[in-house]
Parts: sequence; structure tokens; C-alpha cells
Amino acid sequence: EMVGVPSDKWRSFRLDRAFWTPMLEDYSTCTANANVAEATFSRSDEEDARQLRAMVPDGSADAGDKKNVAGPPLPQRVRLSPGKNKYVIIEAKSRSKETLQFVRSASPSECGGPYHADVARDVIRELTLLGYSCSVTGGGRIDYVAPHAHVFGFSYGFGKGDHEAVAQIIEGQSDDEIYATFDNAAGLY
Repeated sequence: EMVGVPSDKWRSFRLDRAFWTPMLEDYSTCTANANVAEATFSRSDEEDARQLRAMVPDGSADAGDKKNVAGPPLPQRVRLSPGKNKYVIIEAKSRSKETLQFVRSASPSECGGPYHADVARDVIRELTLLGYSCSVTGGGRIDYVAPHAHVFGFSYGFGKGDHEAVAQIIEGQSDDEIYATFDNAAGLY
């Protein structure tokens, strides 16, 4: 029979605070107050997403009717960048309550940053100037190698996009003939 003998060699210690403690406290506070739709990768991305959601908050924009031939043309409904890039799906409503959906994917060098809000920024500005009320309804990734686009993943800033709907929009609204697939599996980044 073996009997344990206490040793002075092994001691137990507790660390009350360390250089990383404030960061962990901030993270705990943010995650405790956030809901899934608000979760984001960084404070910068969170602020960008908040500003984009607030650009036309009340839907009181003028114009925005695509039948108005005198007005400027609408942006392309689908614009994909080659490679594996972040995407957003944007819902735009005109004053007459006509709803259109736009899909954008872009590399960080094309859209000016690494976040989903960067991908959405230009098209939201363009649509807002045309009088549309816009909201980003979700995002993820699109792996695009012509003629195939594969939709998957999620956005920390805007939540998971409706990948099936995005694949249908890509196939139905793209200027090019693109075959689109999607994967709604959890955990795909």
C-alpha cells in the first residue's frame, strides 16, 4: 500500500491579475451583453456594422424606383471576386416598398478592409444615394472559381447569411453564367 507524503517542492499558486486580465474582462463583458446577431470579430468591425445599419434607419428615403429610367442605373445585383472571400447579402427597399437583394464578395484589397462591413460599404452608399433603405441581412464566404461559386460560413458582424437564397440569387441575377452551391454546416468559417 502506497501512502502520499506532502512535499515542499510542489506548491499551489493563484494569480489574481495579469497583463491580460483587462482584455479578458472586456471580452466577458462584451459577450455577456451581445446577442448572436451582434457578435463581431473586433470593435472596429462592430462599429462599421453599426454605422452601415444606421445609414438609412427609418426607410424614409426618396426615389429608388428602378422603373424610373431618368434616374441613374442600379448597381449590379451580383458582383463576385475570384477566390475565397467574404460576402454580404444586402436588402434594399425603395420608397414604394419594392425589395431587391444584392450579393457582394470582395477581397480585403478590393474593398478596403478585412471585414464584412468593408464589403458592404460601397454598395450601401450607392443604393442610399439612389434613395433605397438598406440593411445587411447576413454574410459568410464565397469561394468563386468561374463558373462555380460555393457559399458557406458566417459573418461576426451581420450573422449568417441565407446561403441557399444567396446561391439562387447568384445563379439567377449574375451577368455571367455561374453554377452556385451552398453549405449550411455549422462551424465552417
